[in-house]
Amino acid sequence: MPPFREHSTGCEDTSLENIVSAIDKKSIDRDAEVIRVLVRVLLLNILVAVLKLVFGFLAGAVSMLADGLHSLLDSASNVVGLVGIGIARRAPDADHPYGHRKFEALAALGIAMFLFLTSFEVLREVLRRLRGEHEVNPQPVTFLVVLLTIVINIAVTRYERREGERFRSTILLADARHTQSDVFVSFGVLASLVGAALHFPVLDIVIALLIIVFIAYSGYRIVAGAFSVLSDSMVLDPNRVVSTAIGVSGVTHVHRVRSRGVPDDIHIDLHIHVPPQMTTSRAHDLAHEVADRIKAEFDGVTDVVVHVEPEGHPGD
Repeated sequence: MPPFREHSTGCEDTSLENIVSAIDKKSIDRDAEVIRVLVRVLLLNILVAVLKLVFGFLAGAVSMLADGLHSLLDSASNVVGLVGIGIARRAPDADHPYGHRKFEALAALGIAMFLFLTSFEVLREVLRRLRGEHEVNPQPVTFLVVLLTIVINIAVTRYERREGERFRSTILLADARHTQSDVFVSFGVLASLVGAALHFPVLDIVIALLIIVFIAYSGYRIVAGAFSVLSDSMVLDPNRVVSTAIGVSGVTHVHRVRSRGVPDDIHIDLHIHVPPQMTTSRAHDLAHEVADRIKAEFDGVTDVVVHVEPEGHPGD
């Protein structure tokens, strides 16, 4: 029997018009919310970056300048995220029948590139300071600014992670990890300023070097997650999918389960066996039932392809 394809609308017609119509209001609302979150975070990141850069320059603290540059690149990564989600929310078209959701993963890679660029710029500044005289003169207001930016970044990280989990957004979760790195970096900056106040300025350089390692590792984690999506890594446990499908009356065997996509746009295909005497009409209805059962069981599944085979068939 030919494969049965179940779209999110439950229609059998696989024409482009029907695929486009399958983009429901919930998906559109989700993307709009993700964009709103990114805009709010962008504005806060700009504020934090300006504070760090201005007061880091006045204090002569390379670690604080590095942290300010990190925050400035946070803002740039927010812009990349906005562009990525803007493309990812486009409806399927003739060239992209599966939609554009992988552009979120590509945007996440852009964020990682900004992190690696930050690491390089900080390292270059550290080497420049090592070749010359390094003097740090933190003022009381400098400490207050760092503490304020830490509080803002903690709030932003929690907010972005919560919304990322809520909307199952690769972009928001990647950016939350990026912002979280700012929190740890700022604590390091605070430690370096304390060292400078105690006449131990070399701590500023040491902290800056640790910041480089931390930022680069954050970028690596984002790259690993994005590559998982782009390389179509398995998203769901195939054994759970088999258990769900085999629970439908009339299905005698399930095999060749595959899944791919992002958490809120998962594509699944599988093969089911049915009794050979089953009519084509009944097999068709059964395939619908299997697809509906899988969608009800797993959040984020938007497309299911069910291949129907007679029992005892060796399979493809």
